[in-house]
Amino acid sequence: MDTAGMIAVGEILKAQGIKGEVKVVPLTDDPRRFGKLKRLFLQTNDGVQELTVESYRLFRQFVLVKFKGIDDMNAANQIGRGLLLIPREERVKLPPGRYFYDQIEGLSVFTTDGQLLGTVSKILNTGSNDVYVVTDNSREILIPALKTVVKEINLNTGTMVVELPDGLLEE
Repeated sequence: MDTAGMIAVGEILKAQGIKGEVKVVPLTDDPRRFGKLKRLFLQTNDGVQELTVESYRLFRQFVLVKFKGIDDMNAANQIGRGLLLIPREERVKLPPGRYFYDQIEGLSVFTTDGQLLGTVSKILNTGSNDVYVVTDNSREILIPALKTVVKEINLNTGTMVVELPDGLLEE
């Protein structure tokens, strides 16, 4: 199975308890979303398999997931470690003006006067606001992900327009 159109929502660490649950590190802002998922695709070194979610519960910073047909510790151990994936089209819908990191990474960044600054190569989470790392061949620019700076994001054209604060580009 091709996983190119899929995104990771969690990573199985190990079996948990005797009833077939697995301990999952959530790779999502809202771990409760596991309650809305009916199926997950487990990617391991052995390939990809589809699993049906029977139940879930939150446990500290983890999610304990029970899959249909995995009813004891031995069966859960046989699943092994791996990434839990969903098809990209099944991820949660965000409100207007909100984007997933993978939608922002790779955008071409222009100033409001049309100057190409480079491409968003990664996103740093600083706690107060994200910072877009924009790179071109010769430099790296850190652009705060603020509404006062980011004027437009157009996923159809793959572009972002920014109004840089004074002094940001000065060497």
